[in-house]
Amino acid sequence: MMGSLGKYIVIEGNDGTGKSTQVAKLANYFRERGRTVCVVEEPGSDDPEKSTPIADELRKVIKNGDLARSAAVNVALFSAARRELWREKIQPALERGEIVLSARNYISTLVYQGRGEGYDESEILRLTKLFTDERYLHPDIMIILSLSHDKREERIAMRGELKNPDTFESRGQDFQEKVDDGYLEIAKDYDIPVVLADGNVEEVHDMLIDEIKEDGGIDV
Repeated sequence: MMGSLGKYIVIEGNDGTGKSTQVAKLANYFRERGRTVCVVEEPGSDDPEKSTPIADELRKVIKNGDLARSAAVNVALFSAARRELWREKIQPALERGEIVLSARNYISTLVYQGRGEGYDESEILRLTKLFTDERYLHPDIMIILSLSHDKREERIAMRGELKNPDTFESRGQDFQEKVDDGYLEIAKDYDIPVVLADGNVEEVHDMLIDEIKEDGGIDV
């Protein structure tokens, strides 16, 4: 059961598209308009306000590129973290009537493990539904951020050498292209709007607000 006023907004996209930055700006935007906002990051975060202790520990395993594992194990790890965040953070906030802003949700698993690693997508959906519910599967608003190829390479280069090897960011160009293409395919298959994130932070923020207004259902 959920409160009638709670709204669940998800910002998706490949690494480097600026999801966390845009979620933070949206949080400020809604708070300035008097709304209570809950921000979460999937599969977890080292910020306790955006995660839970269990989700954060699972995230550390997921992000550790030194731990070789199969796509099936990745799906299991993401599903466990997802259940924790849904039950402990997202669902309670929605029941309180808050706006929940999430950087990523199960669409990431459909893209990375489904399109990228070849795991069966129907099984990802089955596990996601088992570990969460229909409300999680159908956010009020979901938007995918996308970058042109040149802009993505530029942003990844600006990050410099990663301090720790990341399971997915450190994958080769072929995998990154699968992910980029996967997001556009998923957007088409699931009727999710795509916002080109090549512009500066303010330009992308304005486009997101326009998209949220167009989708309706949220007082912005």
